[in-house]
Amino acid sequence: MKAYTPVIIIGAGRSGTNMLRDIITSIDGFKTWDCDEINPIWRYGNRDFPTDELPVEKLSPRIKKYIRGRFNSLHKKTGANFIVEKTCANSLRLNYVHAIFPNAKYIIINRDGRDVVPSAMKRWVSSFELKYTLKKLRYVPITDLSFYIWRFGFNRLKKIFSNTENLAFWGPLYSGIEEDVKTKSLLETCANQWRICAEKTIEHREYIYSEKIFDIKYEEFVSNPVEEMKRLSDFFEVFISEEKIIDLVKKVTDKSVGSHKRKFSAEEIQKITKITKPTLKKLNYSID
Repeated sequence: MKAYTPVIIIGAGRSGTNMLRDIITSIDGFKTWDCDEINPIWRYGNRDFPTDELPVEKLSPRIKKYIRGRFNSLHKKTGANFIVEKTCANSLRLNYVHAIFPNAKYIIINRDGRDVVPSAMKRWVSSFELKYTLKKLRYVPITDLSFYIWRFGFNRLKKIFSNTENLAFWGPLYSGIEEDVKTKSLLETCANQWRICAEKTIEHREYIYSEKIFDIKYEEFVSNPVEEMKRLSDFFEVFISEEKIIDLVKKVTDKSVGSHKRKFSAEEIQKITKITKPTLKKLNYSID
C-alpha cells in the first residue's frame, strides 16, 4: 500500500483546532479518527505520568511502535494519503510527538489567548456527554481501558459532589494545574493553561525543520479563509480547486474574534492580559 503522510495539528484547546481538522479532512485523501482526540493513544505507556508534558526520555521503541501502529491501522482502513490528528495536549509535548513522527507535516495554529479563555471556561463547566465519551473510549488502548473509565468517572463525580461547578480537570494537563485549580480563579487557570501550551510549542518547534511547519493565526484564517486554504494546499502539495475551497470554508465565521472584550469586565480583561501578554508578544499579537 502507498505510504501516507501524518498531519499533526498543534494548538492549545479552543484555538480552532477542531475547525481546522474538520475542514482539512473534508478534502479527498485526508482522514482522521471519528472522535475528538486520541490522547490515551499518545499517552500509551505513560498513562500514570502526572501531566501531558511527556519528555522525550519517556518514549521507548515499544511506545513508538504502538503509536505509529495506530496511525498505520487507520491508513490501511481508509487508504488515505494523509492521516490527520489533533490532540490539544500535544501542544505541551511537540518534541515528543516529533520524535515519533519526524517526517510528519505540522500545522501550528495560534489564537489570541484572551479569546481562548471564555471558550475554555465553558468547557471546564460543561455537562457530561455520554456519546462523546464513548467515542473517545473506543480508541483507548485495551490495557488502559479500566484506568480511563475510572478517570472520566472521577472527573464527573467530583463535580457532582463538590461545591464547585468546575470539573477536576479539562484540556491539556500542564505542570502546576492542580495547584492552579485549588488557588486561582477559573479565569486565571484558563489563561495559564493557554499560556503554558503556547510557550511549550514555541520552545519545542525550534527542533523541527521550518519547511515541515505551517503556521496559522486563527484570526487571519477566519477573516480570509479562502486565501489561507490556498496556502495550506501548497503546503500539502495538493491541488484544490477554488470552488472546492469556497465550499470547504463556507461555515467559517469571525464572530468569535475579540470575544473577551464582550464577555469580561475591564478588571477581568486586565487579569488575563497580565498573564497572557508576554506570550502574545512572542506570537506577534498587538496588545491594545
